[in-house]
Amino acid sequence: MKKITDRNLIREYLLGRLNQQAEVEDNVSESIFFDDEMAEVVDSVEDELIEEYLEGSLDPVDRDAVTNYFLQAPERQEKLRFAKLLASHLSHEPKLANVACHRVVRPWHSDFRTYGLMAVLALVIITALTYVNGARRTQARLESELAQQKERSSALAAEAELLQPSIIPLTLVADRSRGAENGIPEILVKAATRRIAVDVPLQSSSSSSYEVRLENQGGGVPLWSARVSSLISSTGDARLVFDVPSSSIQSGAYSFVITPASQPNQSARYYDFRAKRSN
Repeated sequence: MKKITDRNLIREYLLGRLNQQAEVEDNVSESIFFDDEMAEVVDSVEDELIEEYLEGSLDPVDRDAVTNYFLQAPERQEKLRFAKLLASHLSHEPKLANVACHRVVRPWHSDFRTYGLMAVLALVIITALTYVNGARRTQARLESELAQQKERSSALAAEAELLQPSIIPLTLVADRSRGAENGIPEILVKAATRRIAVDVPLQSSSSSSYEVRLENQGGGVPLWSARVSSLISSTGDARLVFDVPSSSIQSGAYSFVITPASQPNQSARYYDFRAKRSN
């Protein structure tokens, strides 16, 4: 992050004139949040603007920017109120001293003590205001960082969701008559999964189409069914390739029941698998 020392640039920032220069404005904002020395410079420039505002030495354009932008911040309004009170007190003090002189002549060290106490009091008040402003600035910085972290977390979660595949593969090599109980394949169905791409190698290529049903372990009404044509490779191998929606798949055991369409009375083959739903 580039260190900023240009007081004129900081003044333009405080007057809201860098809104059309996003990169410069962001650089100044980050410097104020993370650089204590920069924060002190900003406080000094703020004091100059308030002093010039009260003196009436600002040109009309700067005065309008101070009124409509700079003084919208509560902590700057607090600074302005304090500056007005201090200026009012100092402007009335000589008058009160002149009136008192007609009645009694005070030694010089009495006035010195009075103004010394006033200076100490003013210093204490300014220190307190500086501390409060610093605490508010630190709180604002932490809140900004927390909001940015939440935005990053949400963005990362959305990206992770997009990176998850919407289609997962399932290859069923052996039917129930040939497969062992511990050899049943298992798939993990995530929240982003939309379809399951199924590949079933066939023992023969005597039939060109098959009736395929998806059933749960208890059988009953099929969860999905379709007539699927077999694919024959150049070497004569036959297989069924199809995809089914994952919306009806929950955690549990399922079977694809496959029967040749031309021989509906022939014994069906059951290709078992297990699914695990992960939200």
